[in-house]
Amino acid sequence: MSILIIEAFYGGSHKQLVDLLQEELEDCVLYTLPAKKWHWRARTAALYFFQNIPISERYSILFASSVINLTELVALRPDLGKLKKILYFHENQLVYPVKKCQERDFQYGYNQILSCLVADVVVFNSVFNMESFLTSIGKFMKLIPDHRPKDLENIIRPKCQVIYFPIRIPDVSRLEAVCCGCYPLCPKDLVYPEIFPAEYLYSTPEQLSKRLQNFCKRPDIIRKHLYKGETASFSWAVLRGKFRSLLTTESREDL
Repeated sequence: MSILIIEAFYGGSHKQLVDLLQEELEDCVLYTLPAKKWHWRARTAALYFFQNIPISERYSILFASSVINLTELVALRPDLGKLKKILYFHENQLVYPVKKCQERDFQYGYNQILSCLVADVVVFNSVFNMESFLTSIGKFMKLIPDHRPKDLENIIRPKCQVIYFPIRIPDVSRLEAVCCGCYPLCPKDLVYPEIFPAEYLYSTPEQLSKRLQNFCKRPDIIRKHLYKGETASFSWAVLRGKFRSLLTTESREDL
């Protein structure tokens, strides 16, 4: 039996992850769309894959990023709806930065909530990503003028888990830089507190400025510093087993 991997935005971290899974795991079949015009990918990718993924009885698991509207796909392709469906969140549209609240398109976040409801397993790349999504569902649904759905967070949460993005993948990121000997200095916000110890975090621009001034006066602090956190839990050596366990054949009745 095969793992069907679908990536509607085949670029950046999305591409890196599915390429790694296809390289490292046995019998993966990958279908993609180029990484451009993500708004249109989110709106229409399900229809494209509906027509371009051949019907096959060899698939047991479907793995897709949250760009695709999974609800539309399994409605169009009931054969895929029977598989163990895993939805992976690189980012979520309930808190993804926009200039003004009015500019947030309701449909993108709504599609991701629907996709979670039809998925069997929902995976996030950080605790921050997971909690910011789940705890925003109630407020987000209040934008609906009437007949609002209830308790969606409680329905979705039990099927959620966190598997970090593996740092074996080449990436211009702080964590990757730390592995190469750099000193991290990050805001005490977003995902950073779950990755870096408190001494590498700042709370205000004033704190950042003070730390940088001190480093300029005493560059030896940086040059001689040995990182006091740990990076092993973010390595592919550790995460490989978690992804393998996630992508094992398991009947939906056992989920």
